[in-house]
Amino acid sequence: MKVLILDDDKALLRALEGMLTSNGYDVDCSDNARDAVQMVAKYDYDFVLVDYKMPENDGIWFMENAKIPRKTKILLSTAYANRNVIKKMFALGASGYLIKPYDQEELLRNLAFYSF
Repeated sequence: MKVLILDDDKALLRALEGMLTSNGYDVDCSDNARDAVQMVAKYDYDFVLVDYKMPENDGIWFMENAKIPRKTKILLSTAYANRNVIKKMFALGASGYLIKPYDQEELLRNLAFYSF
């Protein structure tokens, strides 16, 4: 499975990339929403993990501007979850969410669950 991780925390990107790669995932990373919009247009992803709170453009901006294929599952990945953010992300097509900090087991379980 091919996964794009969008998060402004570069250390977290590296950790998640290593974790998913070691579990057989093909992983791309982006630390900003503008680049991630271009990546989604260019590559065929099974999953996109989207951080909500980022300095320039947030996860909602990404969801509003990316042309995400219907088969691609979006998981909100944030420490700033609140009801309005979650409702907005679901309205824009998110399949689920993970509250930071989450561990490897929780991430892998969610990717397996939403892959059906």
